[in-house]
Amino acid sequence: MNTDRKALARRVAEAVLDVPGVACLRPGLRGLLHTAVGTRPPAARLPDDPGSAVRITFDARGRAASLHIDVVVRAQHQAARTARAVRAAAAEAAATAPGAVRVTVTGIV
Repeated sequence: MNTDRKALARRVAEAVLDVPGVACLRPGLRGLLHTAVGTRPPAARLPDDPGSAVRITFDARGRAASLHIDVVVRAQHQAARTARAVRAAAAEAAATAPGAVRVTVTGIV
């Protein structure tokens, strides 16, 4: 189950990072450095576990019941519009309803 959890978190993180306007997941040092130089690590270099930036709660059947995602948005993009796009991308990646996804914009760069 732990491997499935990590794989789902990684899949969600990859989908979120593909959303236009997303600079990075809640920044760790690596995310801040990539954001500062305007790059993003390729998907192959994403950590196996996106850490606390993607939190998933599972129901009794092992399906994603809720997701909480923390992102940093690029300044030239509207935070609310980007958050809605992140919600949709994460819901699709996790095969859950968009209403089960909560997105927090933790910064704007």
